[in-house]
Amino acid sequence: MTALPPLSEVQRALDENGQSAWGMLLEAEKTALALSANAPGPKHNDLVVAVRVIGFFILDFKQNNRGISFAERAYRKLVQQVHSARDHKKIIELGSLLQNHLIRACMSRVLLPRNPISSPLLSPLQ
Repeated sequence: MTALPPLSEVQRALDENGQSAWGMLLEAEKTALALSANAPGPKHNDLVVAVRVIGFFILDFKQNNRGISFAERAYRKLVQQVHSARDHKKIIELGSLLQNHLIRACMSRVLLPRNPISSPLLSPLQ
């Protein structure tokens, strides 16, 4: 997975709080690199990936929200959670939590109907 870009590359995209959180993420990424150096196992459990998940979500929510309020709320919430973590290991734990939720969503056994419009469960008339 690509490393988080330096603050100088994302500074224009983020507000002051986001820039502050980005600095914390960069430091947490360094800590994660040190902790997971030569660690065996799958990358979906990698500490570095956990930090980068937060970073790239923050960046994407801010850069691509196009006036969508849930993206702006998600951005603010993630920035707030990074600030409240205050510790590199807590930031890594937050990233692991987000990563696990994303993986669970992708592995859900709930299958949507092939044609959701004609499905009686998802009828737009109800």
